[in-house]
Order: sequence, then structure tokens, then C-alpha cells
Amino acid sequence: NDRKYAVELAPKVAYCRGELIDLVINAGIGEYIQFKGVEHNYIVRNDAVERVPDSKGDIFASDSLNLIEKRKLMKLMTAITDNDENFAQLLGDCADMGFAQFLETKFKLSGKLLDSVIFAVARAGSRDELGARAGCERVQKYVKSVGRYGRMAYLCAMYGGGSEIAQSFCRSCAVSGGTYILSEDVRSIESRDGEDRGYAVQLGHGCVFAKHVVLDPCYAPDSLPSDSAISRAVCILDSPVFGEDTTAILSYVADAGVVSMLYATQATLAAPSALLPMHNEL
Repeated sequence: NDRKYAVELAPKVAYCRGELIDLVINAGIGEYIQFKGVEHNYIVRNDAVERVPDSKGDIFASDSLNLIEKRKLMKLMTAITDNDENFAQLLGDCADMGFAQFLETKFKLSGKLLDSVIFAVARAGSRDELGARAGCERVQKYVKSVGRYGRMAYLCAMYGGGSEIAQSFCRSCAVSGGTYILSEDVRSIESRDGEDRGYAVQLGHGCVFAKHVVLDPCYAPDSLPSDSAISRAVCILDSPVFGEDTTAILSYVADAGVVSMLYATQATLAAPSALLPMHNEL
């Protein structure tokens, strides 16, 4: 039955201690939406699947890390999550470095430790994507998110992920008297200056004016610039990979790039019983 599928074409997860979750709480729309914790974070490299430690306790308990590797990770987590003054001192003269170079220079990370921090924790698409400050801020947000709602750092919305988040805000907007225009294509967007500063959005049957316009690039007209391309694939599995109730996020490290994967279980109610969606994004 097709109506039992709620497959998200552009899957999204949210930091447990991030702006989206705080907005959901402050906007009072928690009654319209449910989240499922992403219990595990894995990295896949050299045909091996390894779980990424989420906390200091996980680092100490890990069987895949030797004592020296545990000390390096502990030093990194302690330094990055320290107060703002010490955080600034940590960057010091390294603020202009790339994140990978920063980790290699400051904390002597290499191999799987370096890949785990860059790809599985900071969620970078390549080793050269992030600068030192941006990478440290991502690691800081990840570490601080662990423990707010359990041992995980991420939450994913049930019943279809991002679409469920959108409908929750739409419902709140409608209750507050918002206006909706449905089944219209966006043909052009022009900025306006002066007293009526904002944007003129040309639709199929007219033009609307707004101070702010929020949209996904895939809905934008061709006149808007875009310098990125994303390849996505959705697989429906008929048997569990990590368990029937264990939602997980994976980073598959390959020479061509990093594939981000979200393994959604039956607990997310995004597919019929015994089927499990696996989202892949490059």
C-alpha cells in the first residue's frame, strides 16, 4: 500500500541541542510532531564499519581504540568543549588553517581518528571543506548535544522527516491566521529597495511581496545561482542491518567523496512493517 510510505527525498536530522529543536520548543509545536533519536553514529572506511564514540564514557569503553587514541580523542573533546576564552586560545594562530590540518597539527590525529572527527562528527563533505573555526564549532555542537535527550546527538522526525517538520510549522501558521497559496510555481524572484524593501515573487497567476523568502534551492527558478550538486538514493531494505529499532547515521568514506547515510528503522513509521528505508547522499 503506497499510503504506508512516508519516504523523505532529502532526509534531515537535527542536533539535540540545536536551533531547530529550540525553535520547536519555543514555538509550541511539539504537540504536532514526534522525533526519534538517532542512536548510533558509524563510519565506514576500508570496508570496515566502526561505531563513533559519542561521549567520554564511550571513548573509555571502546574496544576499537588503543590507549593512545583514547587520550587523543579525550584531549580534543575537552579542549573544544571548554569555555569560550580557552576555545579562542585553542585556535590561536591556527584560525586560518583547514580543519584537517588543525587536527593533525594540534592533536596529532590521523587515519581513522581524523576521518571520524571530520566526516562523522563535523559532517564535512571533504577534508578541505571546513576551516579550523567552523570545524571546531561543529564538533562543539555535536558534543554538547549528546545527553540532552539520551546518548545520541541527533534526532530525526517520525512519519517522513523534513516533511513532517514543515507540516507542523504550517499547522501552527494556519492556527495563527497565516495565508497559503497552493499549487503555484515560482517563476522569478526580484529584490526591492526603498520603503518597500523585500522581494517580489512572481507566481503563475500573479505576484506576491514579502520581506523574507525561504525556499529550498530545488524550488528556485533557474535565474537564481547554484554552485552545488547533490546525488541522492533511497533504498528500501527487507531485512535489518543494525537492528529493527536502531536508527543510525553513517559516513561512507571513499576516494570519490563521502556518502552520508541515514538508516531509518520501523520505529520512525516511514515504511510498512518489516521494511526499512536507507537514505544515501553524496
